[in-house]
Amino acid sequence: MNWNDHLPALLLMIPLFGAFAAPLVCLLGKTMRNVLLVGLSFVTLLVALLLWRNVLAGGIAVYVMGGESFNLTLPSGMALPIRIIMEVDAFSAFMVVCGSIASFAGALFSTNYMEKFTGLGRFVSLYFLLTLGMLGMMITGDFFNFFIFIEIASIASFGLVAFWRDRPEAIEASLKYTLVSQVGSMIFLIAAGALYGKYNALNMAAIGSALQFGVMEKIALVFIIGTLAMKCGSFPMHMWLPDAYAEAPSGVSCLLVAVSQASLYGLMRVCFSLYGVNLGGAFIPWMIISMGLASMFFGVTMAVVQHEIKRLIGYHSVSQVGYMLLG
Repeated sequence: MNWNDHLPALLLMIPLFGAFAAPLVCLLGKTMRNVLLVGLSFVTLLVALLLWRNVLAGGIAVYVMGGESFNLTLPSGMALPIRIIMEVDAFSAFMVVCGSIASFAGALFSTNYMEKFTGLGRFVSLYFLLTLGMLGMMITGDFFNFFIFIEIASIASFGLVAFWRDRPEAIEASLKYTLVSQVGSMIFLIAAGALYGKYNALNMAAIGSALQFGVMEKIALVFIIGTLAMKCGSFPMHMWLPDAYAEAPSGVSCLLVAVSQASLYGLMRVCFSLYGVNLGGAFIPWMIISMGLASMFFGVTMAVVQHEIKRLIGYHSVSQVGYMLLG
């Protein structure tokens, strides 16, 4: 096994290392802090490009952390997942490259933009954790770890949106984002638990191969679509997005866009890779189309009346999510 085989793990280990190293490195001064932030973001982008090249040349990359067998079967007959699976195809590799570009661009912008603030060690740690969660959402192969990466990205986002602690608007935006996000995460976890309880598996491919489209599966699908539509900022669950974009540091707003796209990627994966032809007749597709159309028109309409550029971009992002859902 050569080092190219470890690229999926390396993609996650670099921002994870950066998150833990930041508080110490930032004690060494501005230059070292910027070297860490920009340098590791650039290395992450290089790894993403190499991974994309390998996937295009060699097909789907599967990386396993943990046990050699898929499940640990208890005497009671219950199967417990004992490993973490990362599966990278051409689509997810492309999304990883886009997310890494956004992370690198945000890091470059933040080097000078954040100079007037204190607590930059915390900022860099949260920035890398947000990058880690975003990239993990794009390459994980099972539901539980998708949930874990959503939570990592969400918790980091809460802190970054509220980074200007002396601004009541920033605290309000972060609180609104936290409440909406945690309700969505709870609903997603219920759906994942329901699927696991029936199929004794959390791996998306394993569930997809055995999926039956019964009542429980339909409810789980609606829960998952609702959660991910909220995470990506679709109407009518968009209420957190304009405030979060407006109050977050500008370099972070760039990365929040990529996190929204990661949620949209997850929505596409669930609809097409997991459920596929069992998508439930016309109801689910028309529900997604309706959310897309509403997001398009509402986002553009609200963007027209904004007087602050970052809130305008936030509402414009809602409209762009609508175009993607419609597609």
